[in-house]
Amino acid sequence: MRYAVLTFDDGYIEHYEIAKMLYKMDIVATFFIITGLTQYRGRRLLTTRPELIREMADMGHEIGSHTVSHRDLTELSIEEVEREVSESKRKLEEVAKREVGGIAYPYGSFNDVVVEVVKRYYAYGRTMGRVNRWNDAINPYAIGSMGIRHLPKVPLKLKRARMVVLAMHQEKPPVVKTAVFFLRALGLRFTTLEKALRGAWSAE
Repeated sequence: MRYAVLTFDDGYIEHYEIAKMLYKMDIVATFFIITGLTQYRGRRLLTTRPELIREMADMGHEIGSHTVSHRDLTELSIEEVEREVSESKRKLEEVAKREVGGIAYPYGSFNDVVVEVVKRYYAYGRTMGRVNRWNDAINPYAIGSMGIRHLPKVPLKLKRARMVVLAMHQEKPPVVKTAVFFLRALGLRFTTLEKALRGAWSAE
């Protein structure tokens, strides 16, 4: 089985509308939410409407952590990293009424110290950029991802990939829908990141 995973970072209030759109398309996604801010980059966050986070989880979407304050974890003390990852997990589980098993590192930034702390609370960590972009080797604490702009550039690699993980932030619903049609045409199955990892591990 080959998987396509749509992930959305930061937890903008607009992500609720995207979650509803995907639900109507019978697609589930993973939403990584900042828990300690009400705005980020001048835009309102889902923390101002926590009931929407619960609704998104009820639709079948996976809720993941994007830390408390979106600081670069590699620049923090171990104690600060612990607070960022543990408090965000606690808050999201309280709101979503479900276990939160994954985290997206702010700015995609992590190191061995960060991973050691993250392992205490999460089953996986997702990064960004060129790190393990194609997930040729499944490293649960360095799950690679790519932006939508990469999709049309690498059709041959997409056809061979076991797991394509998109990392999105402020993309509009029509752009997300276009990405869905593109990936669906390649025969990829949409699922949450947690479920895709389970499938990838069981196939090894």
